[in-house]
Amino acid sequence: MIGVLVVTHLNIATRMIEAAERVIGKQEVLSGIDLTEDDSLESMTAKILEQVQRCSKGASGSCGGILILTDLFGSTPTNASLAQIQKSLDSVEIITGVNLPMLLSALSYRGRMPISELAQKVLADGQKGIRNAKSILLSKV
Repeated sequence: MIGVLVVTHLNIATRMIEAAERVIGKQEVLSGIDLTEDDSLESMTAKILEQVQRCSKGASGSCGGILILTDLFGSTPTNASLAQIQKSLDSVEIITGVNLPMLLSALSYRGRMPISELAQKVLADGQKGIRNAKSILLSKV
């Protein structure tokens, strides 16, 4: 199973995981890291490395890679995550701009496809989840 790690500012990761598990139930090999004001790039990188290593020792005994979802391209959560790509080029994917549709997609499809395909699916589903609800409603009236 592919592990999913959400890395964001403040407590967004924690709350997003809570929301996703409310929708689809408790999940294995899912974790979040919330950047606090005391965290440096180095401390975030260490936290991410710890979670990546935990995934490879996950509940199922094997991890088909880890998908890291971050909140903002160019931010500390993303930059700290990028350090993992250099160490695990084939088994780590990073998608920025995390939203709830992306996380739900990752959790729903992570057992059905390789990590590179999962990353593309999650990216597409996240983009599909961004809609102008008012325009949709008015077009149906």
